Amino acid sequence: MIPKFKIWNSAGDSLLYTFTYAQSTNLPQSAKKVVEIESQRGKGSIIIDGGENSWDLVIKFLISGDDYEDVTAKIVALESAIALNTPYILKVNKTSSTYFEYNVKRISPIVYTEGLRNSILECSITFRANSW
Repeated sequence: MIPKFKIWNSAGDSLLYTFTYAQSTNLPQSAKKVVEIESQRGKGSIIIDGGENSWDLVIKFLISGDDYEDVTAKIVALESAIALNTPYILKVNKTSSTYFEYNVKRISPIVYTEGLRNSILECSITFRANSW
């Protein structure tokens, strides 16, 4: 099974974008936050669960097309589908019927590699996970 990376609206009921040809990612992660209280006179400390930190979720992927115009049209579609500072749900399949789900926002520009965009373009997108 090939993992599929899909962006859904914040309600999770409308598929907005599917990343084709995902090459690498730093998923899955569980960024736990803890609060540690150290004793002033004694030894040891108390560690309290503080929830989950926000963290940068990175997906490197390819955009492919028949020619320059097709690749450029897919860039425009990607940029309009995933706007800056908008809440989304990213779903990545664990199995054929279960998913990792992350609440994400895109907070930085999509990075495109230098090239002529003849038929394949390498891209990288960074989301802030646990950001809403």
